[in-house]
Formats: sequence, structure tokens, C-alpha cells
Amino acid sequence: MSGGGVFTDILAAAGRIFEVMVEGHWETVGMLFDSLGKGTMRINRNAYGSLGGGGTSLRGSSPEVTGYAVPSKEVASKFAK
Repeated sequence: MSGGGVFTDILAAAGRIFEVMVEGHWETVGMLFDSLGKGTMRINRNAYGSLGGGGTSLRGSSPEVTGYAVPSKEVASKFAK
């Protein structure tokens, strides 16, 4: 800080501090949006398969159904009298 008075030096320092704070704020917001976008893409890939650039799909990954599930023990109704 050369060639300026006290007030000029103070204003220059305050301007630099403000600039660093604004840059840090926008960097944080950018990282937040980046994470949000990546998370949304991951959810879409898991839910819809072909959406979001995913090559694999969770749909249809279950084995073929050969019948209905049969309970292994007696099931009592919660509201039976």
C-alpha cells in the first residue's frame, strides 16, 4: 500500500477483504450446486436407468417371478377380533 493516505489504505484493504469473502461465497455456492447436480443424477440413474447418462438400470434386475411369496409362519391380523 504505497502512495496513499490512511483512508485510502483502509478502503483498499477493506475492498480486498470483501473481494475474498465474495469469491469464497460463490465458490461455496458453486460446490453446493455441483454436489446437488451429482446427487440428482445419481438418483435419476438409480430410479430410471437410462436417464442421466447411466448405462445400467435397476429395473428388471430381479429374478423372474415363478409364483407368489408364501409366508413361512401363520400371519395374524392386527385388527382381528
